[in-house]
Amino acid sequence: MRRLPALRIRAARVALAGALIMSLAGCAESGGERIDPAGLDGLSASVGQGRVDVSGGRVFVLVSNGRDDDVTVESVEVRSPGFAPGMAKRDATEFAAGQAIAIRLMPTEAVCTEAVAPVSVVLDIVTSDGAAHGVLPADDAYGALQRVHDQACLGEAVAAIAAIELPEHLRTTGSGADARAVIDVAVTPIGGDGSLRLTGVSGTTLLNAEDAPDWTLDVTIAGTDQPSTIELPVKPNRCDAHAVAEDKLGTILPFEIAVLDGPAGQLGLKSGDSLRADLYAYYAERCGLPSGSSVPRFPAHRAFQAPCSDRATTRDASD
Repeated sequence: MRRLPALRIRAARVALAGALIMSLAGCAESGGERIDPAGLDGLSASVGQGRVDVSGGRVFVLVSNGRDDDVTVESVEVRSPGFAPGMAKRDATEFAAGQAIAIRLMPTEAVCTEAVAPVSVVLDIVTSDGAAHGVLPADDAYGALQRVHDQACLGEAVAAIAAIELPEHLRTTGSGADARAVIDVAVTPIGGDGSLRLTGVSGTTLLNAEDAPDWTLDVTIAGTDQPSTIELPVKPNRCDAHAVAEDKLGTILPFEIAVLDGPAGQLGLKSGDSLRADLYAYYAERCGLPSGSSVPRFPAHRAFQAPCSDRATTRDASD
């Protein structure tokens, strides 16, 4: 039997001893990143997206503190195979034992060839025990990241065939209760062999089709087609000044789109500032609402809306 040189035996023993020490210390190395799993004991994390986040294109990380002491989150990063690295935010925020805090951040570019799961949250924290850096599995109970991923990938596939754009202004006729309006959607194919099909646009909390809750479409668009316009006659969903004042999603139109040999689903197109103002003004005009009721009121700081049982102990981190 061939004997190993004494120097190699000693080196192996040193390496084994080092590995044991790291294990006993509760630390791990992952791709050059030093992780302290025990340092995050008592903390949990989830990701989500509220109505105000959808309109702003953001997601939130909800960090819950089940420890007996205060925690300062120095930085947070969401990791998912379905998104490019860098979905992170560094902004020190302290919160007390028993509390949860929502930290909002912008998603990075979607990686459409990868699945969203598994999702994890990387935290840098400071507690009474000192600083710690670790990774927590992240719950996404309502599929927020999957929804963001699907929308981004559908939007990318659609943009490779045609630009579908809402107008700068609303087209209107008449006044008062007789006011009528049309949203002229511009379709500009960009060339190529692809095609897509528009099957409808869903009504929103503010807007419906003139003669139904939703707009029914059956439009096929090829990359080689000529530019065209899709007319969407629009009316208020219901006449409610409070609905306008608190609106967050009512001027985002959800188009039902299927790309040939590609993704299918609902793609939300946001109204620009001018169109949104026109829609609010039209809503107020046709509904006979008091002057000024068409302007939404957005507080400078809005608390994160947690489930009812948690609202007393949950707050929103400053942006």
